Amino acid sequence: MANLIFWRHADAEPESETGKDTDRVLSKAGRKDASVMAKWLHKNLPDNTLLLCSPAKRCLETLSALQKLSEDKLNPQLKIVQFLSIDSTSELILQQVANDDINQTILIIGHQPNLGLVIAKLLGMRESTCVVKKGAVWWLRQRSMFGQAQTYLYAVRNPRD
Repeated sequence: MANLIFWRHADAEPESETGKDTDRVLSKAGRKDASVMAKWLHKNLPDNTLLLCSPAKRCLETLSALQKLSEDKLNPQLKIVQFLSIDSTSELILQQVANDDINQTILIIGHQPNLGLVIAKLLGMRESTCVVKKGAVWWLRQRSMFGQAQTYLYAVRNPRD
């Protein structure tokens, strides 16, 4: 499995102009929070990071804050994927991001509760344990100890901390 960074979309408006949940845009506070986290990610992301983003507008706008800082570095490695959509499942997400390259880093921009469920499964916790706050980043790393792969929590950052 790769090193995984989970970034929950920032705060969004309660409704969209179209009435569709997927069309909700970031609130003013959400845009500010996305910018704060994007600056931290820009400083810390490895160059070879693959970005996977939900097609929901609020996720794309969250990603946009990072793209503004790193456009030349990130664009070739960006994929908008359906398996991160609002209607997806944590099982599908785990299946899609599983790989054996522990040197690969994947940044996943998506939704709660699936991000929290995936994190809990990877860390061997109860499913209801991890709540990823809006705009927050959870970074999981993997290491090899005695020939066994171990996943551990490397960092948790919230935009208002």
